[in-house]
Amino acid sequence: MSGGRLDLAAILDRDKARRPSYRRLAAELAALATYRPRSPEPADLPDGGGRPVLILPGFLTGDGYTSDLRQFLARCGFRPFGWELGINWGPTPRLLDGALRRFDALCRDEGPLALIGLSLGGLMARNLAYERPEQVRHVVTIASPFRLPTATTLGPLVRLCAPAYSPAIQVDRLLSPLPVPSTMIFTRDDGIVTWDRCYGDDPKGEAVELSGAHLTLGSDPRARQAIVRRLAP
Repeated sequence: MSGGRLDLAAILDRDKARRPSYRRLAAELAALATYRPRSPEPADLPDGGGRPVLILPGFLTGDGYTSDLRQFLARCGFRPFGWELGINWGPTPRLLDGALRRFDALCRDEGPLALIGLSLGGLMARNLAYERPEQVRHVVTIASPFRLPTATTLGPLVRLCAPAYSPAIQVDRLLSPLPVPSTMIFTRDDGIVTWDRCYGDDPKGEAVELSGAHLTLGSDPRARQAIVRRLAP
C-alpha cells in the first residue's frame, strides 16, 4: 500500500444536520461510565470450535478496549487475537500496512480468519476482506460507518488526524458489497456517527439493529450472542 493522503471529504459529510446531537454524545459518555452488562453464558451458545478471530479496535482505542470481548470469545471456544498495533488513529499507511501484515501472519499460522471491527476498526476490517477475500470467513462490524462519508460528533478529532490518512483505503470499494459473509450491528441511539451509514445491502450480509450506545455496543449481550451465532461453525 502506498502513502499519500485521503481526501477529508471522503470521510466527513459536510451536512451537520446528519451529525448526532451533542446530547447523544453526552449519553455515550454516561453509558461508557456506567454500562456494565453481564456477558451471555457460553453454555447457552454454539461452540466456536477453535476458529480464529482477529479483532480491530475503534478510533482512539487499542487492544485494551477489546480485551473483554476477546476473553468472552475465548470462553465460547474461539481463538481471538488483538491487532497488536497500538492505538487506532485511523487509516494511516502504518496501520493499514500493519493490519495487513498481522492478518497475513495469522492466516499462515491459523488458516482463514473471521474479522470483528469496532467503529472505525470495522472499516479497516472490511478493507482487509476486499484485500484477502479467500482468507476471510466472515466480517462483523459494530457501529461502523463504512458507507462513507459519515457525520460524527468527533469531527474535530478526525480532521486533526486526517492529514496522515492514506488513499490506499478505497472509499468507493467500501461502498460495494463484501464478497464474504458479514454481520452489521448498529444502533439508532448512536451518539458518535450517523447510524444509517453503519449497514448496507451486502448480499451475504445480515444487519442487526439494537438499542444502546455506540461506545458500549460491543459489550451488549445481544450483540455478543449475535456474533457467536454468526461466527460459530
